Amino acid sequence: MADSRSTGYRFRWKWVWITLGMFTLLYLLPLTIASTVPGELGLKIIGGWMFGGVIVVSGLAGYFSKDVTIWEPAIAGGFVTILSYAGIEIINVLRGFPLRLELGQLAILLIAVFGLSLLGAGLGEGIQNAATKMRQADVSRMAGTEEQRE
Repeated sequence: MADSRSTGYRFRWKWVWITLGMFTLLYLLPLTIASTVPGELGLKIIGGWMFGGVIVVSGLAGYFSKDVTIWEPAIAGGFVTILSYAGIEIINVLRGFPLRLELGQLAILLIAVFGLSLLGAGLGEGIQNAATKMRQADVSRMAGTEEQRE
């Protein structure tokens, strides 16, 4: 009899940290590079990647994890939001501006990134499931071909 725990969802902090690393490399680094592009093009790249990048990175985490990984990218997205917000505030204070904690803006950002991360992770899991089914169908067809030859 199969263990019921093996079929249920289990939250794994490991994938929060992996996704956080993915956000650092695949989300924040491109935003930093895009900020060096002058003019409107740089702003369009940044604006598009701020939303699309969350979905892409979370989708990659959902796709590459072996098990179901939905909440982990959302938690990592929340961490990235808080750390980015704190980083921007620290830079502003170091530049001589007064500290302005806009908790309403932070809450809206957290909700948006959390939701986009859930969407991306769900898409990644869906693509992973579709790819797995396609591979299984190919293996079944090949096994059927082998049986016919014999």
